[in-house]
Amino acid sequence: MIVKYPDLSALWRKSVERMWYGQLGEDLDVVASIDTIAYDNLLLADSMAFDLDLGRDLWLNRQRWTRLVRQYLDLGSTQGFLQRSAEIGLGEGKRGVVTEMPCRPVQREAKKHRWGNCMVGFTYRGLRNGGRDGLNGPTLSLHSRVSYIAYIGGLDLGLAHVLAREIGERIEVPVEEFSFRWHVDALQFHGFKSLPLLYRRKYVRDLQEPDLRDQYPTINLVGRWWDKIVTDTESGKPLDEEKYGPLRRVRRRYTEYINEDFLPNVTLDTLSLEALYR
Repeated sequence: MIVKYPDLSALWRKSVERMWYGQLGEDLDVVASIDTIAYDNLLLADSMAFDLDLGRDLWLNRQRWTRLVRQYLDLGSTQGFLQRSAEIGLGEGKRGVVTEMPCRPVQREAKKHRWGNCMVGFTYRGLRNGGRDGLNGPTLSLHSRVSYIAYIGGLDLGLAHVLAREIGERIEVPVEEFSFRWHVDALQFHGFKSLPLLYRRKYVRDLQEPDLRDQYPTINLVGRWWDKIVTDTESGKPLDEEKYGPLRRVRRRYTEYINEDFLPNVTLDTLSLEALYR
C-alpha cells in the first residue's frame, strides 16, 4: 500500500488510525493473538516535521531513546552516512546518487529480535536546493522489516527525524523541508503496548463500544488485553504476580497514568545522537 501524508506527524497518526479501523483483506492482512499486521507499506511524507513526545505519547523515558540510538546506530557508520549525505545535498556527488547506512545488527534472542532487525537501514538522496517534491530535494528513507506502528514505530520515526535534522544542519536545510519515505514490510498493531498512544489520542473510548469491537479486528484484539489490564489493576493484583515482563511494564505505567503520575515530557527537540559519543 502506498500512502502520502503532509508530514511525519500525519503519517504516524493516520497510519495508526488506518490499522485501528482497518478491515481484514483491506487495511489488514493478518490478525494474530498479539497483534494485527499490514504488509507491503510505502508511506510518504512531504515534510519531516514531527511533534512526538516520548513521555506523553508512548510512556517512555529518555533512557529508552538512548537505548534505541545505541542499539541501531554505529558511530563510525553514522558519521560516514552524515558526511556522504551532506556531500550529496551540497551537490558534490554524482547527479542522482543515493547513499545508504545499514542499521547495526541487533543481538538475536529467543524472545526478542529472533527474526532480525526491526529497522534495516536508511538512505539519503537529493540536493539542498532541489525543491520539496520528494524527487530532487533532500529525502531520507527508512527501510524496516517490521514496526509496531502505535508504539516503537513512533520512536523509529523519531530517529529518522533526528538523522534528517543532523543532515540538515550540514547542508543548511531545516528538517521540515526534508521529504521522507518509509518502506515497511510489516506494520504491526500490538495488543497492549499500543495503549499509551490510545489514551493520548482518546482511541481508548472505542474499547467501551461493543459494536466497534465486533466490527474492527484491531479494536477487538486490543480490547481483550485492555480488559485484562483494567481488571487486574482494579482488583489489586500485585504487579510481581504478572510473569510476562512487557505486560507488567504496561500495567505499571497504566497505574501511574490513572494516578496522574505522568512521565516527564521528552520532545524531539531535546533529543540527539549524543549517546553514540559516550
